[in-house]
Amino acid sequence: MDNEEKTGPKLTPEQVHHFSEHSIKSGTPCRFMFKGRNLNIVTGALQRKGVNVIYQRVYWNFDQAAAKQIASILGCKVIISKYT
Repeated sequence: MDNEEKTGPKLTPEQVHHFSEHSIKSGTPCRFMFKGRNLNIVTGALQRKGVNVIYQRVYWNFDQAAAKQIASILGCKVIISKYT
């Protein structure tokens, strides 16, 4: 664990503002993953590998297109819930 990265990519303040303005009330639950670790898209904080999904950060206010756009910007993977 000592050699693991502490932070990953994160959105710029301008990007955070942009996506906050375009958030929706009933979005699709999604998680952002970077190198197999759950990513906080605002701070870049990474959870350790193997954390149970119930303890991972989930974002609720993005539609699928916005979530995919964020993942593309950050170079990470988005996992979109199939159950909404």
